[in-house]
Amino acid sequence: MNYQNNKIVSFLVFAFVAITLPSNGQTFYGYQGPDIIRAAQLIQNRSFLINPNQLSNDEIDSILNVPVAKKIKLSFADFEMSLAPLQYISVFSSTIPSNFSQGTLVPNVGVQTLFTAGFNLKWTNKITLQFVPEFQRGQNKPFPKYPTNSTDWTEYYHYLNNLDLPAQFGETQLNKYSLGQSSAIFHWKTFDIGLSTANKWWGPASFNPIILGSNAQGFAHGTVSTRRPIKTFIGNIEGEAIVGLLEQSRIYPPETNRISTRYNEFLYKPKKTTNRYLTGLVYTLQPKWVPGLYIGLARTSMMYKDEMNNVLDLLPFGGLVGVDFTNSVKLGKKAAMGSWFMRYVMPSEKAEIYYEYGRNDRYLNIWNVFQKQSYGRGFTGGFKKAFEINRRKKMLLQLGVEITTLSLPDALQVFEKPNSWYLHQHVRQGFTNRGKILGAGIGPGSNSQTLFLQWMRGLQVVGIRVNRVIHNLDFYHSTKYYQTDHFNQYWATVSSTAYFSFSFKKITLAGEYSWQRDLNYQWEWYRYTDVGFENIGNDIFNTSGRLLLRYRL
Repeated sequence: MNYQNNKIVSFLVFAFVAITLPSNGQTFYGYQGPDIIRAAQLIQNRSFLINPNQLSNDEIDSILNVPVAKKIKLSFADFEMSLAPLQYISVFSSTIPSNFSQGTLVPNVGVQTLFTAGFNLKWTNKITLQFVPEFQRGQNKPFPKYPTNSTDWTEYYHYLNNLDLPAQFGETQLNKYSLGQSSAIFHWKTFDIGLSTANKWWGPASFNPIILGSNAQGFAHGTVSTRRPIKTFIGNIEGEAIVGLLEQSRIYPPETNRISTRYNEFLYKPKKTTNRYLTGLVYTLQPKWVPGLYIGLARTSMMYKDEMNNVLDLLPFGGLVGVDFTNSVKLGKKAAMGSWFMRYVMPSEKAEIYYEYGRNDRYLNIWNVFQKQSYGRGFTGGFKKAFEINRRKKMLLQLGVEITTLSLPDALQVFEKPNSWYLHQHVRQGFTNRGKILGAGIGPGSNSQTLFLQWMRGLQVVGIRVNRVIHNLDFYHSTKYYQTDHFNQYWATVSSTAYFSFSFKKITLAGEYSWQRDLNYQWEWYRYTDVGFENIGNDIFNTSGRLLLRYRL
């Protein structure tokens, strides 16, 4: 595929990667994420649909046009060591949390900081050891949560009982250490085999990957992946298989002593404390007959580790051609999700389109995509286009949009116990790790629309992003829309963000500032009767900011 016509676009867009990369270039703490880094196809002909947020430090240095980090030659066994970049991130929210796709960072009001540092150790071209821990602190101030006087606690607890998603991580200041983006990888021919705690990002989405993304903290996992595209007679193939261990938040939901007036029993149903195994498989194909086209499939499954009694339970498959393999699948003890995705790049037009479509009740296959019976499905799709506004000064203007839909498609599916995205009624922590969603940060049943426009010149980037999120429409439909006259009480977040990134040699300074308004916060409004019936939404205004300082040693 010829990308020569797109060199200027690729270089300038990719320069913006500094705003979101942590010390080792493997996790995104900002919205731009893989959308920016996959412009690195100028360097390698990769699909950038499997972990596009993972580049070596040398690749990043090359793109940013800074000297490659010094390597320290050790006097034994051909070892080579280099220091990872120092990175400091500080985020702030004034009234309510506003954190999506932020990895180790958690929902927090006040100031929260993250510091990363470490080293890389390499032995010949066979083994790479990367140790880049993360140190996190946060004020963790109190903020408004789901109202205690709500009449919909029964429906609300359906989500609390089938998902590990705390609104706030404790009531004291945060002070935490983690292994962060550390890994030990053995390189064998065109494959990488190893152990890691780094985040994964599967699929083409720029903001809301529906299967795996950087919203949650990375989990410990083993991985086998292609090191570079494998050439075959039908085109280039890439893939990755993982087996990991997911952890709980260990934070109890609120109001655990509430009793359902409908069923006369406690709403809170304790979850199993056993950790969960997650297995996953993703692969992509770039057909040689269609330059610029990339197609792929992702699958994940999850089980409590003490319920695995068959080696086939380790496979990210539920069966073959609709036939279940194990008793765990037949008895509904194995949670499953899957998606198909596509990305089409048009270098001459400086544009691309992409989509991802999946279902959350089982693995997505060709034979279960089209069926008469409605099922839970998720969708994300986007489009980007760059315009050259001054060739001599290398100025570009890029426009992008992404739409994500995770709400259930049928009214009948939201009654009683909705099977919303990321929930599971047996593995009741759902698709989460340490209390955060593994995929799209907008959460179950939610929809999002994002529009951004950014100006780029060399390593300077200035942009504005507008985002709208409708929170958990499945819950809203089951409690408000179809049950009462509150037809306009959905909880909507509308935000606008100004951001920038400037790089000078080994230093990167980046930041953003957001204005956010939540309408009908927590699906709540007030009804006044002194002057007739007047409904006023519980609207909250919030400001948030982010500052990133990165220094390459």
